[in-house]
Parts: sequence; structure tokens; C-alpha cells
Amino acid sequence: MTDLLILVDPEAATFELTDLRAAQLPVTDLSAHRGDGIFETVLVSKGAHGATVVSRERHFTRFRASASALDLPDPDQGLWDRVIDSLIAELAAAEPEDVEFGIRYALSRGEHGADGQFRPRGWAFPVPVDDHIRTARKQGVTAVSLDRGFDAYIGSKAPWLLIGAKTLSYAVNQAAGRHAAANNADEALFVSHDGIVLEGPTANLVIRRGDRLLTPNPDAGLLLGTTQRLIFDHAEDLGLRAEYADLRLHDVKDADGAWFVSSMRTAVALRELDGHAISVDQNLTDRFQTIVRGR
Repeated sequence: MTDLLILVDPEAATFELTDLRAAQLPVTDLSAHRGDGIFETVLVSKGAHGATVVSRERHFTRFRASASALDLPDPDQGLWDRVIDSLIAELAAAEPEDVEFGIRYALSRGEHGADGQFRPRGWAFPVPVDDHIRTARKQGVTAVSLDRGFDAYIGSKAPWLLIGAKTLSYAVNQAAGRHAAANNADEALFVSHDGIVLEGPTANLVIRRGDRLLTPNPDAGLLLGTTQRLIFDHAEDLGLRAEYADLRLHDVKDADGAWFVSSMRTAVALRELDGHAISVDQNLTDRFQTIVRGR
């Protein structure tokens, strides 16, 4: 994929196209050594009627909520829409054959200026739908459950934990992925210390039980999912009811189907958890993927 990068000056409401591979970020930026910033990743699907940014509004609403949780400046939606649209146009010109790709956009607290104020900066760049993603969509994934280290619903008592904000601090998420791989699994599934199922490191969980689609309550200590909500929007069309619920591991293992859902992967079947095989509903997997990709 073309090495494009758009740098954003949130204060001036301007942006410029540059080279993704060139040095851009000073090490004094707080995103570099403290993970002090936020991001979103959107899926772009190109069809006969042009490019569609999947769940654009929901992603930006969450971006804005994350900024509020971190006391960052309120993002200008018009500015970020122009950034995304400009990047799509550049990619369409450079690689017109690409019909599906992601865009990751971020806002950092930036650097601490001599006047004591911070200078926020932003950026956006394309993310390919690679073979790993395509394989997961087609074949599904396995997972191991991991203790998240806190009780469910702690966020209401400890807002400084930033549960529900999509921050750049992903070291724990990355470590969970490595632990899963070391235990011969594709993914991890976080569980609260008191046994409530939460989410994957980079995906929400949805299960089917009979005619119901169930997903963990975001207030339990997880990220409010854009893809999960898009699927829930179409539940009635699928002949299903959509509900938020507290789930335990046995609920997932005994489900009539389970999926990790996220912007880039869309919906991938969870076919095994902690060595326990889970029923795979291939028809519903296909329909979920069609819904998310808008095809």
C-alpha cells in the first residue's frame, strides 16, 4: 500500500500530505513515550457508487468521547472529515484497484511548549486489509481467556482508568496477543477478575443464543464497539433480537455461534475458546461480513 501520511494541526485546522516512511514524530511527543493520545480505525469499502467509510459517524463520536475522557481538545469533525476524504482521494489515484482498506487517524497531546501549554498534533494513514485479516474472516479464530485484572463495572468508580476510551496505550493489548500466540491461539478474550466476559484486545465479542444476539455491556469495562452496534442495527433483518448482557465463559463456549467483531476484520467466527470447540454459524458469519462491508 502507498506510503501516504497526512499530518494534522488541530489548532490551525490545517493538514498536509507527506511520506509515511519519513521521520515525522519528535520523541518528546507525549504519544511516543506515554501513549497519551487517542485513535480510531475505519474501514473504507469502494463500490460502484464510490467509497464508503463504514460507521464514520460512530467512529468520530467515539473519537470525540475519548478526547473528552483524556481532557484533549474537542476534535473538529469538519477537519477530520476533510483529512479522511483527502486520504481516500489520494489512495484512489495511487492504487485504484484497492477496493477495501482501512484508515487510522489519531490525536496526540503533543509536546509541552515553553509557555507551559501543550501543542496537540494529529495524523492519518492507510492500513491494508492483509492476508492475516482475510484468513481470519474465512477460517475463524481460536482464543484463550485472560484475566483483565479488574472487576466488572469498575469504570464507574474509577474514571481515571479510562475504560471505554480508545487510547494509544496498547501495550497491554499487544502483550495479550503475544501471550495468546505463545499458547497456540489466535486471539485473547479478556475476562474481568470477577468472571464477566469483556472483549478481545482489538475486538468486541458477539454471541448467538437461539434467536438472540448477545454482547457484553460496555459499562462492564470495555470499549463501546462501532462494528458491534452496526451488526445490532441489522438484528431484526436477520430475524434476531439484540441485547446487552453479562456473560460468563460457559455462555461463550455453549453458544450457537460466537464472533470477534471489529472494523478491519468485520466479523470472524470464534471457533474455539480455551480448547473448547464452539459451534460455527457460517451463514450468519457471511451475513455479518456483508453488513459490515456494505456489500
